[in-house]
Parts: sequence; C-alpha cells; structure tokens
Amino acid sequence: MSHNMVNRELVKTEIDFIQEQYLDILYQFIKTLQKAKINNPPPQSSLMSKLKQVKIQAPSDFAKNIDVYLNGEKDVE
Repeated sequence: MSHNMVNRELVKTEIDFIQEQYLDILYQFIKTLQKAKINNPPPQSSLMSKLKQVKIQAPSDFAKNIDVYLNGEKDVE
C-alpha cells in the first residue's frame, strides 16, 4: 500500500469519530483544499528540493574560507 493510501485510510478512519455537528465544516475544509491543490500545487517537500531553493549571497571565497568567516577573522560585506 502506498504512503498516500495509508494517509487516506487514516483520514477515513478518523472521519468516523467526527461529531455530526462538525461534518459540514470538515466538508467545506476538504473542498477548500481541493481548490487550493488545483490552483497551487503543493511544493516539493524533499530535502534536496528545498536545498536547491536556498540562495546565498557571499564572497567568492566563502565556501573555501567558511571557518574564517564563522570565527570572525573575515567579515562578509
């Protein structure tokens, strides 16, 4: 069973425990999530995809001399 199916089954199980008075709110929330997914697909959540988005502005020797910058011997300007 895929990871998504496990989550879907867990959600279905939990719905059985929701009090009747909250079912309309839950339904509206689900409909809102469906619309959001269509309009804005969720971002990739893998660590590597997040790391690819990191932008660093630093001197050209920053990676080579990171220890010097971290201990304050050199300033990043």
